[in-house]
Amino acid sequence: MTYARLQRVLLVAIAVAAGVAAAPGLKEARAAEWPARPVTLVVPFSAGGSLDRMARGLAPYLSKELGQPVTVVNRPGAGGQVGTSWFLQQPDDGYNLLVTAAIPYLPTNILVTGAKYTLEDFAFINAQWSDYTMLAVHKDKPYKTARDLIEAIKANPGKLSTGVTFGSAGQISTMILLEALGIPANAVRIVTYDGGGPLRTALAGGHLDFSVVQAEGSETIRDFVRPLAVFREQRAKEWDAPPINEALKWSGVSVPVLSGSIRVLATAAGFRKKQPQAFERLAAAHKRALENRELQGWLAANKIDGDWVGPERTTAVINANFEILKKYRHLLKK
Repeated sequence: MTYARLQRVLLVAIAVAAGVAAAPGLKEARAAEWPARPVTLVVPFSAGGSLDRMARGLAPYLSKELGQPVTVVNRPGAGGQVGTSWFLQQPDDGYNLLVTAAIPYLPTNILVTGAKYTLEDFAFINAQWSDYTMLAVHKDKPYKTARDLIEAIKANPGKLSTGVTFGSAGQISTMILLEALGIPANAVRIVTYDGGGPLRTALAGGHLDFSVVQAEGSETIRDFVRPLAVFREQRAKEWDAPPINEALKWSGVSVPVLSGSIRVLATAAGFRKKQPQAFERLAAAHKRALENRELQGWLAANKIDGDWVGPERTTAVINANFEILKKYRHLLKK
């Protein structure tokens, strides 16, 4: 080998070695830069619903903590499955975050509608808002109690209508209630909506006879509805209605009280795995945003929770609820 050729080989070897040595440092630098550009909150439901309002309330405060613009994009369809699938198809670099009702929509999409994702595809940051459900009617409907409504359904099979968002806690609770009372599902006209906003608009407009809706999320239609029962073990201070099993005593049946909607901020699992420091930075930014007094004031005024639970506890709660929902998947039929 000539001296010139040997020199060229050595230079190539040095360059390769330098590149390998620099790679870890380069990765660290990229992680330290996150976020280097705007961040998007993906809401897989319609504008105007509870998740949309939560995301839009959080966005400016999260933006302040991250030092980058944060915008909200709605991608509704198929009970959240369309937007969630789109989210997971994006690069797992933390620039698209998911705001969704991890319970019950993720389990129902996985267990019932054959979603091509699993819970392990997500890294949950925080369960900011957990909401219970309630049985409600339009204020001008003649039903004053749950018994009035149930007897009307039995006396007029196929005549009364209800609204559901497929895979929601409201749909699950409705199906469980009908099954417990021995009422076939086709005894009620079920209208499906792509989000809580359109459903509540229909209920508030008197286009539905009744619905099981998220209680706190229905503050915006308080003046138009009458609560007949809350799906809780005890009465709720927000709505003047008995717990569901108290309201059902006359019938001799009871129903399990399921957790309502658990609304979370999440990333793709790959982001946490590949950039753990950036994931922790995001979690800390969310926590600081929720500690902002101005945001807490806005959340309180809009009846939206601003809890900090953290990634580990949030993940544990979601996994536990997933196991419970497995037991009721036979009731979730589109």
